[in-house]
Amino acid sequence: METRVLNMKKDLQQIKDTLNRLDKIQTSHIESFEKELMPDLELQLGERKEEFDKLNTIVSRFVTTGRLDNDAETQSMVYFFIECINTLLNQNKMLEAKVKAHRDELQQSMKKMARGKQ
Repeated sequence: METRVLNMKKDLQQIKDTLNRLDKIQTSHIESFEKELMPDLELQLGERKEEFDKLNTIVSRFVTTGRLDNDAETQSMVYFFIECINTLLNQNKMLEAKVKAHRDELQQSMKKMARGKQ
């Protein structure tokens, strides 16, 4: 039983750490649209995908091994995770909007350049 609790706490900490890394990565990517003329969208997508894949692996392992206890600490962590995931989803929406605006801007610039060459 002691090992199970230790493993659960380890998994919960890994989930928390990964959620925090994702938050930092996405915040950085959102800010890059203000700081950089041409953010590397492919690199950014790869970074986010790698962290989301890690999160998926950890959460899947946690859920399938039945390490979820119904105590106050575990419930508190689950609510914390839900809050973090909602924040990440909102950041994702912001990123989608920024990427779309960036692409639209590029298309408009390319159209202007093409008209200038005619």
